[in-house]
Amino acid sequence: MPRGLSSRFHRSLAILVVALSCLCASSAQMIIFKQDGDKTVMCVHSGLESFVNDCGVRSDWYSYVFVGSISAVTPIEKDEQELQIVPEEVFSGSPTTPLTVLTSQGQCLPKLAVGDRWLFFLRSEKDKPIVLDYYANDSRSVSNAQQQIDTLRRLQNIGEFAILRGHVMRGNFTNGKSLPRVRVIAQREFKDFQSVAIADANGHFEFQPLPAGMYDISVDFPGSSKPDDTKITVSSGACRDLTLYRSPHAQISGHVHHSDGSSMQSVDVILIRADNTLYNTTQADASGAFNFNSLRPGKYVVGLNLPGAPAWKYAGCGGGCDVPPASMYFNGATERSHAHIIMLGTDEKRHDIDFIAPAQ
Repeated sequence: MPRGLSSRFHRSLAILVVALSCLCASSAQMIIFKQDGDKTVMCVHSGLESFVNDCGVRSDWYSYVFVGSISAVTPIEKDEQELQIVPEEVFSGSPTTPLTVLTSQGQCLPKLAVGDRWLFFLRSEKDKPIVLDYYANDSRSVSNAQQQIDTLRRLQNIGEFAILRGHVMRGNFTNGKSLPRVRVIAQREFKDFQSVAIADANGHFEFQPLPAGMYDISVDFPGSSKPDDTKITVSSGACRDLTLYRSPHAQISGHVHHSDGSSMQSVDVILIRADNTLYNTTQADASGAFNFNSLRPGKYVVGLNLPGAPAWKYAGCGGGCDVPPASMYFNGATERSHAHIIMLGTDEKRHDIDFIAPAQ
């Protein structure tokens, strides 16, 4: 993502979610309509994902993580159910036997029956019932959870070590292809330990269990599509899953000056895709410099919001952006239709986008 002081990023998206967003945070919901007999049920599920790529086990999100079997199912009000669950293999917490759990949006869950075995992820809060919630819960039947169960079993016995695995891609994250049979190198921060893993035919790799610490991860692969190096910290008894790919490296940067040559600081700068599917804003620093990096190739327009002009009002993009107007565009135009279009190639760096602001 382009970086900059006070930067804001907006992109055109086509998604099957209902989203509530602001400039500082966002949440999302996936809505599915399910037919239950003669009724249509609206099932709402969180669209948020873990910021920690923990191999899908998410054991530190929940009070109890265990494999258990359902010993009783009792209907209760509002089409919900009360479950009695017998823990069989516990990975986290100390659940009672049996454990009483209430469903939430139970009609959206798979049909639950006595004898069903699940990998349960459950939260426990004081003076509140334990809930198996369709909205934000990772519980699933054992038949669909074997990989997570295998990982949890390994973590129970891994001691002071950690699992680090992932996927190597040629090119960028959105349209890259798997990169098979390459060497992936993990070098601990103080260069006191190194490990090498070989990706399989599908680009998947896994290191031998690593001692805890911060690691530099690199891929031994020549050429312009080589995945970027990255850093990752692994903790004892944890599993991390890492996708290695090449992010865009193109840049557009420049300076803003007064007509007398002095730097113009804290002026708002906007970068716009020529087709209005993306825009990003930043501010010039104390020397008048601004920078937009990690850009994809394409056509861009750059503009300023000069002092005295109305403050920009920001809006999201839905098939196109409602782009704030600039007071002045690169090469001096005051109308967007006359703005100079910057052609940016793959990994090209344009550091010559300079403005001389008119006298106020």
